[in-house]
Amino acid sequence: MKPGIIVSLLCLAALAGGCAVADTGSFVRLQEEMEGLKKEVAAAKASAAFAPSSGPGRVESGEVPSLQKNVADLSASYDQVKSDQVAAMTRADEMKVQLQKDISRLNDKTVEQDQALQEIRAKLSKVDELSRRVAALEEKAGGSPAPLAGPAPPPQNWKSPEEMYDYALGVIKGGDARKGRQVLQEFASKYPGHRLLPNVLYWKGETFYAEKDYENAILSFQDVVDKYPGGDKAPDAMYKQGLSFLALKDRKNARILFELVQSKYPKSAAASQARQKLAELK
Repeated sequence: MKPGIIVSLLCLAALAGGCAVADTGSFVRLQEEMEGLKKEVAAAKASAAFAPSSGPGRVESGEVPSLQKNVADLSASYDQVKSDQVAAMTRADEMKVQLQKDISRLNDKTVEQDQALQEIRAKLSKVDELSRRVAALEEKAGGSPAPLAGPAPPPQNWKSPEEMYDYALGVIKGGDARKGRQVLQEFASKYPGHRLLPNVLYWKGETFYAEKDYENAILSFQDVVDKYPGGDKAPDAMYKQGLSFLALKDRKNARILFELVQSKYPKSAAASQARQKLAELK
């Protein structure tokens, strides 16, 4: 392998691993040292070859054995430098392979991030479209669900908020949605911070749904989703919004809501129901 290629590999390895085997200058010096050792070994061997084989003066002085030792030392040094060069080239190749793997992983991660970003943008687009639809319904309904029709039920001496709530549910399930809604409205005014308020708002939407007033049902269910998104009734409210849009022949927004139920509340019973509805819409 040419020195220029080796130097390029070592530079690449330095960028990949953060700790290259040697910089370009060090490697060039290593090459020069090897060349010098080659010359010294050649010269030493030549001197040994031309050294007299006899002559007690030279043998006794130890020049020939000393020269032979120098040649052996130079040969060993040359072999060591060559071994270091091979090791450096091997490490450079390994770092190059690792760099290629890192680049490949980075590219894969970038593709995954792009896909996730596209999915998020698609969901945001659906939510925006749904918000515009709900806003249009609010404008059509005058900004809020339809006001209560008729006079409110006569005041009663409720023993507790829970009794009032249970009474309203009994009336609704008994078929009088309007009267039940009036009691729920009174509950919301009287106990605005009560723990049952998410249920009150949900059942208020159910009364509109029972009367087939789907637009006001959507708005009432939206109160649950907006004010109590982490509550138990939020998935059911969102699912019922989808059913309301479906009843209005708006399959597009119904599909959006069913998909949102699954993505936001995947473990809820409403998500399972939404999944079935989506299968029916295909």
